[in-house]
Amino acid sequence: TPQSTMQETPYRLTYGGDAMIPVEVGETSHRCKVFNSEQNAQELAADLGLVDELRDEAQIHEEACKLRASLMELG
Repeated sequence: TPQSTMQETPYRLTYGGDAMIPVEVGETSHRCKVFNSEQNAQELAADLGLVDELRDEAQIHEEACKLRASLMELG
């Protein structure tokens, strides 16, 4: 919407040009062409297994840090 005093849109005042809506082209991307839903599901399942491992490692690390901190307070 143009400003009443300058008759320019805020976008044009800020960026020096009018806003353009991109035109969609019917060409599919390479990513869409090579997507394999079965392989994707397998990789997501593997990632879920890794998340559990990383969570366990983080918990062990946190407990070790707390133990070191408590030993430093005592010593």
